[in-house]
Amino acid sequence: ARLESKAVVSNFAAGNIYTGDFGKATLSPVGATLNWGVPFNGRPLALKGYFYYIPKKIDYVKAPYTSKKGQVDEMQIQIALMSWSSPFTINTATQTFVDFASSPDVIAHGHIECGEDTGGYREFTAVLTYRNPNRIPSYIVIAAAASRYGDYFTGALGSVLYVDEFSLVHDPAELTEDELSRVKYK
Repeated sequence: ARLESKAVVSNFAAGNIYTGDFGKATLSPVGATLNWGVPFNGRPLALKGYFYYIPKKIDYVKAPYTSKKGQVDEMQIQIALMSWSSPFTINTATQTFVDFASSPDVIAHGHIECGEDTGGYREFTAVLTYRNPNRIPSYIVIAAAASRYGDYFTGALGSVLYVDEFSLVHDPAELTEDELSRVKYK
């Protein structure tokens, strides 16, 4: 997939892709709703794949990220295993987001960020940190964004992220020793 951050109706929109579906766009206040997650009950160790990132300097900012103006944009790829009963509705207009740091619904989470031009594809491994290794998830979220702070209408026009060949890793033999040592059970 090719993800490019753009201006839409004179506002910033991060190029992104995610598991789930698009809800609706809103004009007042400007934003969108996204229904994050698809049913899933596996327990992978990591998400692997490839990405190619071509960032620009951040030219659109809104609170709380106004200090980012002029800095190089960052991309993000993340995976989360959740204990939801239905998809989570993100609402960018009201800043309703999943709180991966403290939500009790987070069973496991992993992510990578990059703020440099990779000059071509790089392999990545987003290792999962399990908060409760005994719980079985009901939903999985995999999301990628060309502008990490795009949910807050902050990023760079023209930042491009290519993502390819995503796969879930279940077999410890598919991870390096270093990657395996990063699988955590809190």
